[in-house]
Amino acid sequence: MLIDYSVTDNWGENAILKYTRLRYEIEIERKRNSMGFDDLYVTHEVLRPIKHQKDNWVKKHISKRTIEKWRPKVSARRGVPYILTEQKDEKTIIRIPLDGKPGPGRISIANKISQTLLSSINSVEFPHVFAAKQEMINWRFLQLNPEELSKPSPRIASDIITPSGGNLAAALYRLKIEDHTYLNDISRELNNLLPDFVKVDVTEDVAENRFIIKLISEDGREFSSRVLSEGTLRLLILCILKYDPKYKGTLCFEEPENGIHPYRINMMIELLKGLSTNLLNEEDINFPLRQMIVNTHSSVFVGKLFRLDRLPQNISVWFSKLITNISIKNGNKLKFKSTKILPVRKGDDQLEFDFVTSGELEMTELEVEKYLETTDFGN
Repeated sequence: MLIDYSVTDNWGENAILKYTRLRYEIEIERKRNSMGFDDLYVTHEVLRPIKHQKDNWVKKHISKRTIEKWRPKVSARRGVPYILTEQKDEKTIIRIPLDGKPGPGRISIANKISQTLLSSINSVEFPHVFAAKQEMINWRFLQLNPEELSKPSPRIASDIITPSGGNLAAALYRLKIEDHTYLNDISRELNNLLPDFVKVDVTEDVAENRFIIKLISEDGREFSSRVLSEGTLRLLILCILKYDPKYKGTLCFEEPENGIHPYRINMMIELLKGLSTNLLNEEDINFPLRQMIVNTHSSVFVGKLFRLDRLPQNISVWFSKLITNISIKNGNKLKFKSTKILPVRKGDDQLEFDFVTSGELEMTELEVEKYLETTDFGN
């Protein structure tokens, strides 16, 4: 993962990180307890820095002129992971060493803990571990609820949009108070997708103690969020998130094309691109770190991406495939099926992953070609 070089905890303490490129690994084992039920235990946990000289991802995805902003120079190499699993006195322990300070740090015995050590850190006492935890907290799965989206927000509501779409009006009101130009940008973005609406606004209903979103049409009519369609509200929340400086992290969104006319899929793709930080774009240097992961069954959506002369380096397409696995346990051969997510190569793109074979890459290209043939996306 790539994390920001600065992190602040809930007590206002700040820390500057030496390494912003980290790899987190965890293994979980399922064990049958005395009651006959299965419990889950952490058996292996590691958080380590990715060494600069071995970090090919950075060379491909971050501009050379801004690389020191996202990945500061280090004066000395770190030899010990920030979380490590090791053998001690014939026991497997998981340990968090103190960062640059004397002392044992934090220790737990593997195979007996049902919570990760990473999740137990709540301050910058262990800055890199805390930063990795905060990054994962910022992984959001949008599961939009039409009722939540359409509701006005109470004035005492949080101004952060929830995964179900709650607090939408409160978040928009905050943006309006912070800088009125946000509303102009959001209005322009929504108008590109839905030309019937020319303006987005939010008002304070003092009598009812709430905020209400309103869209204004070309002929001057006003529509409150209560009467807007689910498709319109789904687009509105993406437009608001794009311009909300408090939104950062990874956003996962299923079927973004729902409610969108096929002729406007290109505009939807541009909107989704705007929800991600392009680390090759030097103008994005002051933007919060953002990533968008989309899950779709739409061959039209995928086809529009592949009509680009070349996929931008900050966009990748992956294909899910059901595969058969063979495992040997106690001398018995076991077969089981699992879903593997494979990267799709386009043209002469060079993809290097230690978990994907060249044969799988070629197979995936053929699968995607067959998939795109199921729909005519010529327009």
